[in-house]
Amino acid sequence: MNLTHRSTDDLIHLTKQNFFSTSLFSFVLFAIPAFTLSTSFGLGLAECIILLGALYYAKPLWQQSLYLFNATQFIVLAFIFNFAVAACSLLWFGFEAKFLNNPLRQLVVVTAIGLIVLTRPNAKLFWYGLFAGTASAAILSLYQRIALDMVRAQGFHMPITFGDIAIAMGLMSLASIQYFAKSRLAILPYLSFFAGLTASLLSGSRGGWVALLFSFIPLYSYGQSKVKKGALISATLTCLLLIAAYFTPQSNIRQRFLDIYNDIAQYQAGQVFTSIGTRLEMWKGAWKIFLDHPLFGAGRANFHNGINQLIARGELHPSISDFHHAHNEILHALATQGLFGASALIFLYAAPAAFFIRYLHKNDASHPYALAGLLLVVSFIDFGLTQVLFAHHIGAAFYATTICALSGVCIMSNHPHTTPNHAEKPDQ
Repeated sequence: MNLTHRSTDDLIHLTKQNFFSTSLFSFVLFAIPAFTLSTSFGLGLAECIILLGALYYAKPLWQQSLYLFNATQFIVLAFIFNFAVAACSLLWFGFEAKFLNNPLRQLVVVTAIGLIVLTRPNAKLFWYGLFAGTASAAILSLYQRIALDMVRAQGFHMPITFGDIAIAMGLMSLASIQYFAKSRLAILPYLSFFAGLTASLLSGSRGGWVALLFSFIPLYSYGQSKVKKGALISATLTCLLLIAAYFTPQSNIRQRFLDIYNDIAQYQAGQVFTSIGTRLEMWKGAWKIFLDHPLFGAGRANFHNGINQLIARGELHPSISDFHHAHNEILHALATQGLFGASALIFLYAAPAAFFIRYLHKNDASHPYALAGLLLVVSFIDFGLTQVLFAHHIGAAFYATTICALSGVCIMSNHPHTTPNHAEKPDQ
């Protein structure tokens, strides 16, 4: 852009415009993790800002698309392919708009990649958003369990999604250990991790706890020296916290572990209506639907009908007649959209993972953000073993907005002409 021939008024207007855009998307980076669990509207607000930003910056996003999106072309293609498969499924098997809502929202927020590169927000606010998000989730979960005497904390959503996203944010916080290591805020990543873990434990969402094991692998494999040490310290303290929680009756953790054995025993005895029993029965039903419709599935809107048809034929237990998804991401994709749906899901995991691993090898200012992105992908793969997070707005939106925001930050960090905001040192 040639600024030499612009008037003073034009330059003042341009400066104000850039300052506003930068401030607005700095807020978005903070708001995505900070308000996801602490409010019922946080993710919707971030999506609205991204949509308005995409409309306002439509021309530069299109004209500079090769520069803005080239590094993330497979991430963009993954969300396009996911939307296309969902749309085709609904058009072929019977259109219901609500089943296209999440894939469409995910496709829209892909523009956040280019918007962040264009507006160059202060990326370190993402970490402060994570810290605020996990802290508020822990406080909210303690309030719901102690003051409201709820059996499981759930925030403004449901226990499983609340607990899963809380532990994901806690794990992502550990990616910032190296970034804050020499500042007075060095303790914050650890506190954030344990805040997220606390919220997850109080939600009773057992499926997310396995993410602790899986996520320490990339933390130790790709983390810088202080991150490796921090991961080992966190793993040790986590084990101690779990042991303490197990022997604290008020936490209900011991009962949640004992329920695993009891549910499996009851399922083997023919009693299906337990937490694990219903999942096993739904998995069996989803697999049967896939075998009947291997290529395209039964249709994105037809899982519930397919399950009830199997119940009517006596192939499944009637206790799962009210469930609308398989409580397993890959089995649900296979049942509803066949091999095309499963391919779209795998692409949604693989494309961001490959992108973040590539940036982790650069070992530059993008490193902590790339590590946080990889931890999010690994966490969602784990969550998908026992839940269909992409069937819920909070799960689909948090994954897409965070993946795209962190991708944009990674590209911004490698901008050849200017020093990115996130290259600044944390507060000393």
